[in-house]
Amino acid sequence: MELKKAEEFMSKLIAEAAKYGFEECEAFYADDITMSVEILEGQVSSYEQSTSQGVSFRGFKNGQMGYCSTSLFTDDAVKFMLESASENCDVLNDEDREFIYCDENNKELYFSQLSDAYDKNTYYRFKELGLELEKEILALDPRIKAVDYLSIDCARGPILIMNSKGLHSYRDTDGVSIYAGCRAEDSDGSIKSGGHYWVGNDIDKFDMEGFLKKLSGNILGKMGARSCASGSYSTVFTNEAFMQFMSAFIGNTFATAMQKGLSLLADREGEKIASECFTLKDVPMFETALNKIPFDDEGVLTTEKAIIDHGVFATALYNLKSANKAGRASTGNGFKSGSHIGVSPTNLLVVPGEKSFDELCAQAGEGIIITDLSGLHAGVNAISGDFSLLCEGYLIENGKKGRPVEQITAAGNFYEIIKNIIEVGSDIINIPAGQGEFFTPSVLVNGVNISGES
Repeated sequence: MELKKAEEFMSKLIAEAAKYGFEECEAFYADDITMSVEILEGQVSSYEQSTSQGVSFRGFKNGQMGYCSTSLFTDDAVKFMLESASENCDVLNDEDREFIYCDENNKELYFSQLSDAYDKNTYYRFKELGLELEKEILALDPRIKAVDYLSIDCARGPILIMNSKGLHSYRDTDGVSIYAGCRAEDSDGSIKSGGHYWVGNDIDKFDMEGFLKKLSGNILGKMGARSCASGSYSTVFTNEAFMQFMSAFIGNTFATAMQKGLSLLADREGEKIASECFTLKDVPMFETALNKIPFDDEGVLTTEKAIIDHGVFATALYNLKSANKAGRASTGNGFKSGSHIGVSPTNLLVVPGEKSFDELCAQAGEGIIITDLSGLHAGVNAISGDFSLLCEGYLIENGKKGRPVEQITAAGNFYEIIKNIIEVGSDIINIPAGQGEFFTPSVLVNGVNISGES
């Protein structure tokens, strides 16, 4: 569906809403264009290309916000949506007010970041690259027995928001991602698995040599792994492991979670909760981010902000509804979650330090490196912060990475971990998360409880 036709449908929807008693309303259009090629055993095992589009409506009536959505763009759809949303308002009983918003000085919002490189994303290009990548992975080492999963994906999508207060906002994004997971056999017959990923917006910038080097280290570095003695260890979380760990608890900084009693950070803004060397920011327009986000799904302009500033919990993330309840202003973090507006970060950044990964290990002296965490759903209590997670990694021996370890469990509490961060590294990586990406370096933490051999 052309954007122009979507705009005409949305205008009609908003114009007709007053006849159904809506005091104010909004129409939200999203179009997701995706393509995916999967490779298995020297051939394309799966190819999918799809376009999904739809308009969602929300309208305020009788003190309630009613919702409805459609993928049809006809006059009958207008009637159906307005009647359905009106019926929602009749049965809902939400005590917390929701808002349709428009900044009088920023009614027309437009931000396009579509890349000309997106046209390079063709089935044949993905097929050739995927087959070559699979071949190169299998040639890395005879111990690598199979590439169990190899996928190359791309996506592009515009978002248009219009409301009865005059807001007309448009933004878009596109990108490409590659993931490969493989299986290797150790000398004792045990099976090891590992993988690696790449994200970007230009397939020509994919560095196969660098990808293969990282993938090789991720899986072959596990050979000969065994458990280690239980104890309290100085621990280096690699950048990927720390991203996994932080992602399990980032929801605790959402005002919506605090107001529902699902976060121990409620009413603690301004309080020191972490190490002074730890700063976590929400950076919507981060320079190296693939997806920059100048405004949220409520039309609120986004701003760079420290969530945790040198250990101090500086601010929660708010949408309009949670901000009104707290007597605050929105932080520009209101984003669609299904039909409703929830809270989400844009681009998260753990501010890096100056020490390299090797220097973190040298500072630890004797300890452990955690490279992978498992059980992030079952082994985490997001409310209390308690966790018990299966891990893999390496010992740190005489300040250097030593032998690989597995069959160990790291246990503790999220809030204690961030308090005990001694040093933040400089080796930052980016992984898609939230509305954008999560940029994290490795960190050195004092005294993590590890359960291994008795």
